[in-house]
Amino acid sequence: MTRSKSPQSHAPRGFTLVELLVGAATTSIILFAVAFSVLAVQGSYQAESRVKVAVEGARTAATFIEQRLRMAGYGVDPRFAFDFDAALAPKANQVLAFGPGVPQSVTDDLAFRYRDPSWLRRGFYTAADGLQLQGGDTFGVDFPESQRFLVSCRGGRDYMVLTVNAGGLQSDAIGSKNFVVDARLSSVGADAGCLAWTGTDAPYIMLLHELRIRIMDLDGRPFLMAFDRLDTLNPANAVPLAADVESFQVAYVMNRPLPNSVHAPVLSPVDASSDPSNWVLGDVGSDDSERFPNPDVTPAPVYGTAYDDATRYNQHPANIRAVRLSISVRSTRPESNGRRAFERENLEDSNEAVDADGYYRTNMTLTVRVPNMLSRSAFIPEVGDEPTDISWGG
Repeated sequence: MTRSKSPQSHAPRGFTLVELLVGAATTSIILFAVAFSVLAVQGSYQAESRVKVAVEGARTAATFIEQRLRMAGYGVDPRFAFDFDAALAPKANQVLAFGPGVPQSVTDDLAFRYRDPSWLRRGFYTAADGLQLQGGDTFGVDFPESQRFLVSCRGGRDYMVLTVNAGGLQSDAIGSKNFVVDARLSSVGADAGCLAWTGTDAPYIMLLHELRIRIMDLDGRPFLMAFDRLDTLNPANAVPLAADVESFQVAYVMNRPLPNSVHAPVLSPVDASSDPSNWVLGDVGSDDSERFPNPDVTPAPVYGTAYDDATRYNQHPANIRAVRLSISVRSTRPESNGRRAFERENLEDSNEAVDADGYYRTNMTLTVRVPNMLSRSAFIPEVGDEPTDISWGG
């Protein structure tokens, strides 16, 4: 039989060991690169989320405070627009300690008052009848204990501040004796004759708003809180503004003489301990006596004091012209992979700087002007039913 001239076919064979190893290595490199990219993106997203939460917290708190702080002193004697009574809580650099591994928080205290621009009644006050509204008006809202009212005689020079006692006020009431006179904030006593006048000469009844802002420990976590009363630190009467706040610092920009003032060359800056000395209380370098205004300074500027009088340039709270706020918010948890993240910096005179400890941090500083502190007279709008009937000036 004739032999075939076609080449003999070989039996099929598989991959060699070398080929398998090369393929496995190549596949592993590709999979590792994909996995590493996914983890890197996820880690970046988580880090960005931590920073974003901190930034949002700082912005929310700053916006809330700025909107209300601009009202400080509205319709209120500038001497009492800001409150520096330290009986309830320290006014500067109070340290709040938490559990192991949790950074401390440092807080100043910001407390101020302003008059409600919309709530206005007419009425009279006597020791026998208490506060009575006239014209068929009611209080309109249930008011809690510690709410303050301003009872001002015509012209606004003589006024008295009343504080609601326990039990509060009912919205449908036309009068109440459930008050105590706040002599510290009043210019006249309860026996002043003008407080009992009626008819067109009746005093004006106005609502005072109060706000205190500071860091509080809520179940082992630092929250920046806003209290609607200055007599208590009850969290039930507070609004949380931001969580994980490490520092809340307040510096007060005080009134300073103009270069052409006769007082410019002779008066020393109110913050003499800073280097250089300046007109800002509570900034870098301020010592304990210059961290906030002093309400006990005498003589204190009053409504009628000239703008360029020497008393306009001392440490009294009536001379506050702006407030500088600094807020530091950190991430809720530190980095779990040991990354150092951001170090902690000193804000104003807080002395809180520490090395990076795995937390992400964001700092925000803003300055808020308080133009109502320039008031030199009281102003009271007339009570009227029509907008055209409103006459400002009392």
